Amino acid sequence: MEEFQPYLHYLEIGELYLKVGEIKKAVESFKKLTECEELAALGWINLAKAEFIQNHLKTAKQYYLKALDTDKESYEILYNYANFLIDIKEYEEAIKFYKLALEKEPSLALAYYNMGVAYSKMEKYHEAIDAYQLSLKMNPDDFSCHFELGVLYYEIKNLKKAVSHFQKALDLDSTSSKCYEFIAQCFIQTDQLDIAQTLYKNAISLNPEDPALYYKMGDLFLSTNNAEKALHYFDQALSFNSVDALLIYKRACSYASLGDLENALKELTIAIQFNDVIRELALIDDSFDKIRHNPAFTELLKK
Repeated sequence: MEEFQPYLHYLEIGELYLKVGEIKKAVESFKKLTECEELAALGWINLAKAEFIQNHLKTAKQYYLKALDTDKESYEILYNYANFLIDIKEYEEAIKFYKLALEKEPSLALAYYNMGVAYSKMEKYHEAIDAYQLSLKMNPDDFSCHFELGVLYYEIKNLKKAVSHFQKALDLDSTSSKCYEFIAQCFIQTDQLDIAQTLYKNAISLNPEDPALYYKMGDLFLSTNNAEKALHYFDQALSFNSVDALLIYKRACSYASLGDLENALKELTIAIQFNDVIRELALIDDSFDKIRHNPAFTELLKK
């Protein structure tokens, strides 16, 4: 061990340089590490990470391959290289190396989890579900795994299983506003809108700084013809970004639903000024049915 100590010192120094952003000095230290045969693979991995930080992806990939060539039996190198491949969006190749890592270390739950991520990115949802389930067998209390399974089941319209996994995720972390948000969306899909409203309120109480939640709550109220409450939530969302064309458009929809022609046209005019695509939305949106045949409305929507 004593003969390795000077080289381990280079590792410690390199990691410190990385933490403070001194990447060139970190690279110099990691290169010294590659001079030690027993620690060379570790040096190449850290060099790869340093190059990745600088967005030198080709060089990073070369260093990972050198690490693999130096130590062909290390599941950790295979796993780290697979993670890198996910970062550069080479998902199929990443899965290949996760599988190789699992051949050497079958209990590596994170490899199954990350395979689930890769399959999801490729929209291979059933394969992703299988991978996440294998990860859960090893780590049944993994919040992220339950959450991702909830998202996948939502994507394939298996709402019962989606809700089940989001509930399990909430059992593990009751502060997750995203779980409440997704469960709300599941109940919207089954027309249980009152329950969805309660769930969105829970999400907002946990994450009051997320404008998307106010938007979704406003849209839900608008869909149930409660335009006054919809306006309240759209106003809340607009407090985060007062020039959001879609939110201003939703205010116009709300006023139109109330039969308030003046304010509907005012908000719609502003929204169109920000984004001309709004005209086309308004042409087919039944929120404007009460004012659709008004000359001022039809004139505004002319190109």
